[in-house]
Amino acid sequence: MVRPLLSTLVWLAAVSSTLAATDQPPTWNGGKTIANAFIIEGKSIQEVEALAKTIQEVGGEVLNKFDSPFFYGLSVGSFPNDIDIEALAAGFNIWPEEEIGREIGEESDGQAEQDQPRDSLGEHESRATKDTLWHLVMTQVDKMHAAGFKGEGIKVAIVDTGVDYTHEALGGCFGPGCKVAFGDNFADDGKKGDPKDCQGHGTAVAGMVGGYSEAANYVGAAPNATLMAYRVLDCNHTGTYRSAMDGWLRAEKDGAHIIVSSTGVTDNWAQNPLSIAMARIAASGVVCFNSAGNSVKKGPFNIVSPGTGRGVLSVSTFSEQFIGDDYASLGPTWDLDIKPSLGAPGLLVPAIEMGNKYTTVSGTSFAAPFAAGIGALVADALGTSSGSKGSLKINADMIRSRLMSTAKPQKAFRANGLISVIQQGGGLIDAWDAAHTTTLVEPPSLAFNDTEHRVPSLSLKITNMAKSEVTYQLSSLHAPTINTVAENTLINPDPMVTEPVNNAPADIKISQDSLTLGPGLSATVQVTAADPSGLDPARIPVWSGWIVVNGTDGSNLTVPFLGVAGSLRPLNTLYNAFPELKIAGPKPDDDPVRAGTTKFLFKNPEQGQRPGLSGSIAQQDAGKKVSSILVGTYLPFGSPMLRFDIVPLDICSPSPASNSGTGTGSALSENCVPSGNLTEYGGVKSIGQPRGSPVSYVERHTEFKDVDVSWDGSFKPGQDATAGEIRYAPPGRYQLAVHVLVHFGDAANPSDWQTFTSNEFSIAYEHNIASKAAPSP
Repeated sequence: MVRPLLSTLVWLAAVSSTLAATDQPPTWNGGKTIANAFIIEGKSIQEVEALAKTIQEVGGEVLNKFDSPFFYGLSVGSFPNDIDIEALAAGFNIWPEEEIGREIGEESDGQAEQDQPRDSLGEHESRATKDTLWHLVMTQVDKMHAAGFKGEGIKVAIVDTGVDYTHEALGGCFGPGCKVAFGDNFADDGKKGDPKDCQGHGTAVAGMVGGYSEAANYVGAAPNATLMAYRVLDCNHTGTYRSAMDGWLRAEKDGAHIIVSSTGVTDNWAQNPLSIAMARIAASGVVCFNSAGNSVKKGPFNIVSPGTGRGVLSVSTFSEQFIGDDYASLGPTWDLDIKPSLGAPGLLVPAIEMGNKYTTVSGTSFAAPFAAGIGALVADALGTSSGSKGSLKINADMIRSRLMSTAKPQKAFRANGLISVIQQGGGLIDAWDAAHTTTLVEPPSLAFNDTEHRVPSLSLKITNMAKSEVTYQLSSLHAPTINTVAENTLINPDPMVTEPVNNAPADIKISQDSLTLGPGLSATVQVTAADPSGLDPARIPVWSGWIVVNGTDGSNLTVPFLGVAGSLRPLNTLYNAFPELKIAGPKPDDDPVRAGTTKFLFKNPEQGQRPGLSGSIAQQDAGKKVSSILVGTYLPFGSPMLRFDIVPLDICSPSPASNSGTGTGSALSENCVPSGNLTEYGGVKSIGQPRGSPVSYVERHTEFKDVDVSWDGSFKPGQDATAGEIRYAPPGRYQLAVHVLVHFGDAANPSDWQTFTSNEFSIAYEHNIASKAAPSP
C-alpha cells in the first residue's frame, strides 16, 4: 500500500492585475488532506468495480472511477470512521485525498506601475525587435515561426484553472473548429463540459502555449497548435487529486500529443498518484511538462510533482538577462533523479489575461507552458505518423531527448561558474536547435545516485541522423559542486543549504573521447563517475555537469549528469523528529494548534465499545474535550515512510475477553492494557497503530507540521495492522512513537528505522468520567 503524507498541492503562480507581474517567488496559501477521503488504485477496472460496490455497501461514498489503462482506480469522497479502509482494500494502493491550493505572488518594488494589464503589448525594452517578443528571440522560437513551424496539427492539453477561450488571442470560441477545440470541467463548480476560466491562471498558461493576436503584438510559442483545456481548479483556486487526475487522464484519452500542468504537490517524490499517472502517460508517447516550483529559498530536494515522475519534463525558469539561479525550486528528487529537466523564460514574460487584456507574469507556471509550446514546434518540424483510429502520433522520446540535449547550460549570476544541474537541468531550452539537430543522444540525462548506491557505469548512445559522416568529440563540463546540508546541523533549524564548493568536480571518464559515425549509424560509450576528493560526505555534496558531444557537422549537444558524494541514508539520524501533540483549531478551517495539555477526553466510540471502567475517573481529572489528537513532527529531510505506534504506559496482566470490545483478544475493560495485547516494534511495546499509519513518501519540512494521522483512541491491533478490526484503547497513560524510515531504507529491516517518542499523556472517554455527586440535603 502507498500512502503519501503532507504533500501540499500547489498552484504555482498567480496572475491578476496586481499580482501577476512580480519578480518574487510566490508564497504558499493553502493545501490540506481531506479527512476520510482517498484515491485507490487497482490492477483492473473489474477489480475496481468490485471494490466500489463493497465500499458503497459499508456506507462509503464513491465519487468517480478512473477507467484508464494508465490508472484503474476510485475516488472515495467519504468513508466510515469505524472501518479500516486499508483492510477493506487490501492489495490496492491507497493515498489520502488532497485539496489543491495555490501560491500567491507578492508585488515587488517598482513593478506595480509598469506591470498593470493593458490592451496590447507594445515594443518590449529588450534586445528583441519591435515585432518580436524577447522570450521568442531568446529561445529561437522566432526563427521557427519564420521557417513556417508554428505547431500546426499538434494538440496541447492545459490542465489548470480552465481558459478564457473568449479571449481574442485564444480564438474567441470553444469547440470543433476553434483554437481551443477540446476540454472539460472537472472542478466542483461551473458547468460540466465547459472549461471556462474564472480565475485567470490557466488563461495565461494557454497564452504562453499558443496564444496569438496580431493587433496586440502577442505571440505564444506555438500559435497554430490546437489547444485543449481541462479545468481542475475552481473559482476559489481549489481542487483535489481527483480533479487533477480526471484532467490528465481525459487529456490523454482525447488525443493530446503534449500535456502541460502548472499544479502539483510539493513532496519531491515520484510515488504519489499524480506523478505515477503522468509518468505512465509520458511512457506511452505523450510529451508531459510540469512546473518545477518557485521555492529556491527552501533549498534543494524540493521539486514539485508530477514533474518528479519518470519521463516528465520538469521546467525551471530564466529571466530576459539569462538569470536562472534566484527563483526556481531545486532538485534533485529524493530518488536522485535529475530534476528540473531544463529551463525556459519565466520572469516578467509577456502574457494574456481574462477580458482581452495583456500583462507580464512570473513563475515556473509560465515557463512550463512556454516549453510545452516549443515541444509542439519541434513535433511540427519532425512530422507525425499515423496512429490508431486515424490519429496522428509524435515521437515523444525523440522530442524529449532533443529538447534536453540541445538546451544550453547557463552561467550563475552571482557566483563563478555554471548554474548547478539541480536548478537548470539541461539548461535553457532552444527551439531551433532541438528541431534541427541531426544527432540524437540517449538517454537525455545520467543519474549516478549517491556513493552507497553508485551506478558503476551508464551507457550513452549517439546516433548520426545526418546524410554524411560526422566525427564527434566527447568531453565533460562541470558545474560547481553544492553542499546541501549545513555544517552545524544540530543548531540549524533548517539544515538544507546551497553552498558551492570551488574546484571540486567529479572524476568523469568516458570510454571514448572521439568517434566517427556514418549516416544512420549509432555507437554507445560508457560513462563512469567517481566522487570529488576532499568533500565532507555528511554535508551531502551534489556534484553535476554535462557530457558534451561536439560534432564536425556543427552540433553541440550536452547531457546533464549528477551524483552525490556521500549517502542519503544517515540523513534522518541527524535530527530528532520531536513528535508533538496537537489538536484541531477552534474553527473548522483553522490549522491545528499545540495541545497545551497532557490530558484528553474523547467521545465514546460510535459502535458501542466502552473501553475501561465506567465512572472510574473523577471530574477534575477528565482532561480537555477533543475529537482527536494530531501529531506534529520535524522532518527536515523527509522520509520514504513514517509509522506511528500507540505505546501504553499502564500495563496489566492478561484477562479474559469481556464486553469491552469486539470479543477478540484480551479484554480492554480495565483502565490499563493487558500485556498480551502488546507487540514490540522498533524498541517500543505497542498496542497497535492509529488509522492512517503507516504513511509513505513524506515531504521534508523545517517546522512542526500535523500529519494525516490523528488518534481518537481507535487503533488497528497487531504488528501488521491489517486485520481490519478497529478497537479502542482503554483510558490511561500513553506515548505516541514515530518510526522514520531512512532514505533508500528497507522497511523490513529494523536497523533502517529511527524511533522517536512523544511526551507522556493520558486519555479517557466520556463514560469513564464519574457523574457529579448530588448535593447533600
